[in-house]
Amino acid sequence: MSTPDQRPDLAFAREKARRTFPVTLLVLLGIIAMYLPLPKRFVAVVPLALAAVLTIRLLRFLALRRGREKVWPAVTLGIVGLMLSTLAVQAVFYDDVSAYEQCIESAQTQQARGACEQLREDSSFGARFLLQ
Repeated sequence: MSTPDQRPDLAFAREKARRTFPVTLLVLLGIIAMYLPLPKRFVAVVPLALAAVLTIRLLRFLALRRGREKVWPAVTLGIVGLMLSTLAVQAVFYDDVSAYEQCIESAQTQQARGACEQLREDSSFGARFLLQ
């Protein structure tokens, strides 16, 4: 049996786990969705946006706790933000990204892949083209 001093900590740990588990699943689902082909890849916005909202709610829940418990939710929020910004960049340069991915998918030889790389560098986004 737990002592009266341990009961609030145990209740807090359970509540934190209850709030953390959905965030973990949503981020994992978002990562998996990022590997889909381009038009379907944008479905990753849904779990990633939900994960961001739930992470902010988790950080508010942890507001009165010491700083060490907030580190991983903050890192999670940063990763989710980075993945959402990657999707936003791919949406802005959709035509270029789509053409590059189709070219790479159909390339059978190294020479064909080299032509795809040239297509990427000649695109409006240039050599700093952000793909996975």
